[in-house]
Amino acid sequence: MQAKEKWLTRFRFSKAIGVIDCTHIRLDGKPAQFVDEYVNQKGFASINVQVTCDQNSVITSIDASRPGSVHDARIWKNSAVCEVMKKTRNTILLGDSGYGIMSCLMTSYTDPHEEYRRVFNTERVVIEYTVGQVKRRFPILKYGCRVEMTSIPKVIIACSVLHNISKQLRDEDFQENDEDEEQDLPFIENENVDAIRAQ
Repeated sequence: MQAKEKWLTRFRFSKAIGVIDCTHIRLDGKPAQFVDEYVNQKGFASINVQVTCDQNSVITSIDASRPGSVHDARIWKNSAVCEVMKKTRNTILLGDSGYGIMSCLMTSYTDPHEEYRRVFNTERVVIEYTVGQVKRRFPILKYGCRVEMTSIPKVIIACSVLHNISKQLRDEDFQENDEDEEQDLPFIENENVDAIRAQ
């Protein structure tokens, strides 16, 4: 079954094959170099990760190479996914209003297109659900990556691959917790780190 036909098994946009969004992965502390590039609009250091997924919340592409200050639309325009989509006829991704409309990327309208916006938002929410599932399944992506800067993109991609495996195995989705968004995990200092590493 083609990607568009699969999309239509659940949704109504006939040319859509998936949805796109960016999410910020918080860094634990600030990088040693180019600090300003990593500080996002919310004031914390992050990697701005572009994600696309299909109708079943399977991640179809991921770009974890951009610092937090880079705008979503700029990541999209410089991505390999954008280049592929521009060359593919009669196929679109759905994105939020932060992206500009292109022949391969549709975004939401404001009034008077109420029905369009309602359908669009219903379909686009799958990416928010997908990103939320990945962050709940792998708290390192939600509460701060405490690894070397050079390893962070690898960790993000590995978590995404494991998420896809869990979808393929029909593993149960993590339930959303309203407190998750605001609550930070405490950082517990362990005085016996050397002893633990020696084991």
